[in-house]
Amino acid sequence: MLALTGEVALDDESLDDLMYGIDELKTARPDYDQAEAYYDGKVPEVFSSTRIRRALAARDIDFDLNFAKTPVNAVTNRLKIASVTSPDDDVNTLISKIWQDNQLNLEMPDLFRRAGEYGDAYLFVLPVEDEAGEVIRVDMFYNSPRTVRVIYSEDNPRRKAYTIKKWCEGKYHRAELLYDDRIERWTTRENSDGDQPTDWLHWPAEDDDAESWLIEHDWGEQPVFHFRTDRPYGVPEHYGAYGPQNAITKLQATHMGTVDYQGAPQRYALTETATTDTSDLEPGDFDDFPADDAGAGPTDSGDDSSLKAGPGELWLLRGFKGVGQFDAAKPDVFLDPIQFNVRAMAQITDTPLRMFDPQSNQRSGESYREEDGPFISKVENRQTSYGASLHEAFVFALRRFGIVDPVVNVDWVPAKSVTDAQGWQTVKAKIDAGVPRRQALMEAGYRAEQVDAWLAGVDDAELQRRTTILASLADSAQKLGAATALGVVTSEQAQQLLNGALSDMELLAEAQAQA
Repeated sequence: MLALTGEVALDDESLDDLMYGIDELKTARPDYDQAEAYYDGKVPEVFSSTRIRRALAARDIDFDLNFAKTPVNAVTNRLKIASVTSPDDDVNTLISKIWQDNQLNLEMPDLFRRAGEYGDAYLFVLPVEDEAGEVIRVDMFYNSPRTVRVIYSEDNPRRKAYTIKKWCEGKYHRAELLYDDRIERWTTRENSDGDQPTDWLHWPAEDDDAESWLIEHDWGEQPVFHFRTDRPYGVPEHYGAYGPQNAITKLQATHMGTVDYQGAPQRYALTETATTDTSDLEPGDFDDFPADDAGAGPTDSGDDSSLKAGPGELWLLRGFKGVGQFDAAKPDVFLDPIQFNVRAMAQITDTPLRMFDPQSNQRSGESYREEDGPFISKVENRQTSYGASLHEAFVFALRRFGIVDPVVNVDWVPAKSVTDAQGWQTVKAKIDAGVPRRQALMEAGYRAEQVDAWLAGVDDAELQRRTTILASLADSAQKLGAATALGVVTSEQAQQLLNGALSDMELLAEAQAQA
């Protein structure tokens, strides 16, 4: 139960923990800010000339191609929780209540994305009590690693020594230290930056209770759960994309700078050494674009060109022996390196190239599976790590409701599953070779409970028939896709053919079930 007390006195250790935690937050903050900037595509071109940088900044021009967010989104999109359950029906009811109260179907995807973006994310789990001290609900919510940090024990890196949360509130800095047996509340003096120990004071939760800055509890653990891509602290999923993204940003900005020269080439005029009289030229003779009301730029005179293009027009230029124009850089000079850097980004971050460019090529399902191997392994590692943290969070929440030793199972939608003809043919070949049918289907990427439901009351002959039908259907779908691409049939016709085949299969299955 949560209680307010003043029995624990302030000691040097608490203040040392506070200052050490603040220093850890301050040290880690730049890396988190950098990770956010690359995910949001807000990193400027760092190698541009001063002149170009000023020109782009003055007109608030942004030509960025943000590929760096793709490695984060690719992993996040594969992290889908199938279920959080318990063998006990009463516990299942509580789990459903916690899930609904906190809208975890919305909270979890955001938490996973933030964990991928920063490398770290924190889930707070705080019980809410009524006036009688009974827990009526448990609040679960995300906190940013820019304001929260778990400090791990030096002698046991898996044990949380304590957690610090620090934020700014108007003219004050606030902080909380969360321990296994208490929560301490701290605040700075007005307009203090909080860099010195003397800047910090106790922060009572109730104005009329000076000791309410200290909240004791009997939870035996901290109500903070760390979701991370590595240990002890994570690395952003797109960390390896920083370098290629810098190159892409520079190439794209420079490429856009040459577009003006392709639309309006820079020109030149050559004169003879002894003939340099250009007095007959008007100020706007070589000005292709008249100035608008607001002025087009520092070099525009505002005069229309006297050289008119059209049938029967005569251009008379005195004093020049020749004119010409400078060719702009070819687009391939920029686009080819951009493609190279995208491929490098895919390789470095273990992200399939087609996730950066879905139209890159058309290949077989087997080649996709080979390419996806490192990526699928990464997703499965995240499921293991995040699943352990989510399991701890639900166990903690259920204990607050009085469940002494709750059993909780966290199941994920498989990171991969067989959907193509070659894949189902492989499953069929495994079963034909003697691999247990349950094992073959689980290796195809389906959850154990799904497989058990499918196999309930199904003998080997029926399974063989279903596998053969699925393989044939997948093969037909693949061939229809190729026919559609070649224009042999329309996409609507292909869809009608597949729908008809599926309907026939359903009618056949119903007839066999009734027989």
